[in-house]
Amino acid sequence: MPAVIPNPVSVRFGREDVELARALKARARAEKRSLSEQIKYYAHLGMVAKDNPDLPMSFIEGVLEGLEEARGGLAVPYPWGVLR
Repeated sequence: MPAVIPNPVSVRFGREDVELARALKARARAEKRSLSEQIKYYAHLGMVAKDNPDLPMSFIEGVLEGLEEARGGLAVPYPWGVLR
């Protein structure tokens, strides 16, 4: 079954959001993302943080990065109980 592609959502920045928009664009450039990708990244990060208020943001980012590395085949199994 093919993946369902959601309808695009427009995000509008008003006059009061000029600084926010500029900061988002700068961060997007720094992280080699489009503005849309940066907004989606922050939305996802915010949802995870909201669901886990006791975890530091740096820990959440590290876990999400580790999950993507594992999905990319970069995970190495830990040999439990083996001392070297």
